[in-house]
Amino acid sequence: WGEELKREESVFEVFTCYITGQLNRNGHKVMCLPWNDEPLAPEEWGEELKREESVFEVFTCYITGQLNRNGHKVMCLPWNDEPLAPETNLLKDELEKVNRRGVLTINSQPNINGKPSTDAVVGWGPAGGYVFQKAYLEFFTSSENVNALLKVLKKYEPRVNYHIVNVHGRNLTNAHEMQPNAVTWGIFPGREIVQPTVVDPVSFMYWKDEAFALWIEQWAKLYEDESPSRMIIKYIHDNYFLVNLVDNDFPLKSCLWQVLDDMFELLDAPLETLADEMPGDGSHGDGSHDNGTLAE
Repeated sequence: WGEELKREESVFEVFTCYITGQLNRNGHKVMCLPWNDEPLAPEEWGEELKREESVFEVFTCYITGQLNRNGHKVMCLPWNDEPLAPETNLLKDELEKVNRRGVLTINSQPNINGKPSTDAVVGWGPAGGYVFQKAYLEFFTSSENVNALLKVLKKYEPRVNYHIVNVHGRNLTNAHEMQPNAVTWGIFPGREIVQPTVVDPVSFMYWKDEAFALWIEQWAKLYEDESPSRMIIKYIHDNYFLVNLVDNDFPLKSCLWQVLDDMFELLDAPLETLADEMPGDGSHGDGSHDNGTLAE
């Protein structure tokens, strides 16, 4: 933080070096501040990224708890500042599989059908109630994957709602543009149904701005300007899509993993199967959205 602070500007320099990752005037990296005892995470997220798959590895190590190639545990991501929740551990095997293939999950929950509110893993609220959830997945993935995913999702409508956006405003959904979808709710003695969590299409469009910005503001800034590592993160920011999927049929086994398996199967098929046009920019100046169709 500086062996000697001679002026107010010296404090500003300390903050600037913490945010940017630049060396301070003594040649040291500012890894933490008194109010932020957790350092920014070059060791966790990769001191050097060589390809997109290097990013896939970081997400996978976060899910599995395995050490990364530098021998460090990935304890957080820009979108998740804590280790996996116990509820998410129920999905660990499936999450590991899809993250290895570039479905970079940042939020998920299993389907729950009437578990006691006192359940140690998924319970919430006062005792004597029952809790319910629809299976939910939120992730970043490439335009190639999105192209295959849209083909697959046609088989799963209306059971699965999807919302797919990119940083440029391309907006693909089969959900009502103004209608929230309850994905967590509970029933308790003497009370109305409680809905603590909904998937809201309007809020999702605001959230996507922050979600994409975190690639640049937290991850890319770990690396020097124009470095290969920084360019890889910038490429993902500029070209990947943010996707959410909701399986509305919560009493049944979640179909979302089968959706992704079908997507991977299509991607692994001969190239002519994927000959249709890839999703482009396609943003609409009037704020309208595409109902699951690709650009003409």
